[in-house]
Amino acid sequence: MALFNDNSVKEILEQLLAFREERDWGQFHSPKNLAVSISIYSKSLMVLFILLAITTNIAGGTSPFNLPPNSASLIQKIKVNGFSDEEVQKIFSDSRVTLYPEILDKKGHGINYMHKKFGLLTRTSVKRGQKVLQENRLVFEAIENKYGVEKETIVAIYRLETNLGSYEGRYLVFNGLLTLVVLENRRSAWAEKELLNLLIFCKNNKKDPLSIKGSWAGAFGLCQFVPSSVLQYAVDGDSNGEINLNNFSDAMASIANYLKSNGWVKNDLQKKKQAIWAYNHCDNYVKAVLAYAGACKKFNR
Repeated sequence: MALFNDNSVKEILEQLLAFREERDWGQFHSPKNLAVSISIYSKSLMVLFILLAITTNIAGGTSPFNLPPNSASLIQKIKVNGFSDEEVQKIFSDSRVTLYPEILDKKGHGINYMHKKFGLLTRTSVKRGQKVLQENRLVFEAIENKYGVEKETIVAIYRLETNLGSYEGRYLVFNGLLTLVVLENRRSAWAEKELLNLLIFCKNNKKDPLSIKGSWAGAFGLCQFVPSSVLQYAVDGDSNGEINLNNFSDAMASIANYLKSNGWVKNDLQKKKQAIWAYNHCDNYVKAVLAYAGACKKFNR
């Protein structure tokens, strides 16, 4: 049994050795380049030390949960939320568990959705959104009647979040959140809560927590909900008894439920903006959603 598979340690060791052998520290022409390289090297070392410490604990016969303070706290909180020792052990001894140190420098905001490179309002982009509306007309009619949220707004969020379902993220959500907890940073407290919520959601819905892929920041599904939003706003849109955010009906209905729950009022622009901002705390995001929704309506005429 091992908290991380053997390849995790092996790969990081190989990367560090290659880094040491291939880098000529005299080649850097600016302090910035040197600083970036040192940052990468130090983070890899940090991950290696954590993995080796955990592996040593297990090999020595001690509890696999004798981790650094922040991790020990996480394990205890998982147990408090109804997970047995056996369940926790099964999760953390899975060979798929690893860390993603490269995500620590990523930023969650600042995307200029209106930039021409994003292609949001091109004719092709708008036609794609309109096609989704036409092909799922009955689904959107039912959602609009139930939640009072216009279908064009839902599709606009769908477009911005996953490019109409073409990209939902490549990271294992569990590992991304675990990284933010273990490699202490400004997001650690938030990530711990989201990791707990992910495990609760998976247990309640009989899902494998290490099977869910999404963004590095823990959002997943066609609507890109973080786990706390899943627990609070995700709904069973097709009434099949299961909430699956990779299911189109469930995801679209969940977007509408999120907006309605955060103050959406159909004929009140300010309330609409507030609800969209709650979905993503970014003014550019709000503008982009409304612009794309408006383009879809105009194109439909």
